[in-house]
Amino acid sequence: MADSDRTMPSWGKWSVDCGNTGLCLTSSLVRGQSAWVDIRIVRDWQAGAAPLVRITANSPLAGEGSVNLSIDGREVETFTVAELRETQSSVVSPTGFRPIGGEGFWYPTGPTTMALLDAMRAGNQLTISLPLNGASADITIPLKGLRQAFAWMDQRQQRSGSQTALAVSGDDMPQDAPHAIPVLVPETLPPAVRQAWDHSRTCSSIDPAIFAGLDAIAAPLPDKTTLYLLPCGSPTAYNTAYVTVLAYADGKARQLQMAHLSELGPIASDIIYNARWIPGTLELDGLYKGSGIGDCGTWNRWRWTGSTFALIAEASRMTCDGTETPLHDWPLLWPAPTSPK
Repeated sequence: MADSDRTMPSWGKWSVDCGNTGLCLTSSLVRGQSAWVDIRIVRDWQAGAAPLVRITANSPLAGEGSVNLSIDGREVETFTVAELRETQSSVVSPTGFRPIGGEGFWYPTGPTTMALLDAMRAGNQLTISLPLNGASADITIPLKGLRQAFAWMDQRQQRSGSQTALAVSGDDMPQDAPHAIPVLVPETLPPAVRQAWDHSRTCSSIDPAIFAGLDAIAAPLPDKTTLYLLPCGSPTAYNTAYVTVLAYADGKARQLQMAHLSELGPIASDIIYNARWIPGTLELDGLYKGSGIGDCGTWNRWRWTGSTFALIAEASRMTCDGTETPLHDWPLLWPAPTSPK
């Protein structure tokens, strides 16, 4: 495992991310003098899921204005804000997608979206003109790196070479990407899972509206078992606690203990902070942030063994000094670094 695998990569102005369900996206946020625009290309895990484009601005759109998109000086499309707002009800937001703040809207779907993505792949820069604060704000987004971001999404969702690949399509039929099922309300949990979720803690003491936005999942595992990744209590300022519950085909369930390192040696804990599930490799990441900017803390990765999770990597930075040290530069604790000969 390379150190760079601890974080999601980026290319130019384009970063990538995936939710616990298997939904993936690439995004770019660009700031102008008085405005910013965030554009996100989102794809869910289902084989037939079409890519969606969401654009968010930091200010409300003027109702009488128009939105214009052009690539390398050539207009792609112009539509009025009124037309845009009328189309929003026809777009189903993917389960697990969490928009950022500001006024966001989905780009018209279907052939319109595909034409825009084709032009973006072939172009150098995208200019979005939005009617903000009574005037037009033009934000230019460099497209360098977008093809690499698309290729990463295809690989993560196992779509490379398929008819629906975003980077380079092929003849392979699309298949469902590795995925998990979102859990939006605790009431849908099997009784044994719900009981194990609360084992020796008050994990269920959480507002249902908060629970719905924390990417809780039920992930199918081999041998007809299911992993439940569930929040434990309400989030703090920069850490959200999770527990893992393993459910068996016979209806029984148990809460799992996860290995960590301590100064005295290995220990086990039922809590994972800021948990991320990687469906394709059956791996689970945790990141405890020691500060708001994330310059210190502990990162872990566990892999499913067939009966439980094994700790395969742990890194830590204990000095909270305000220096934003990338996660891939944090000292590795496990596997234990080898001593130089």
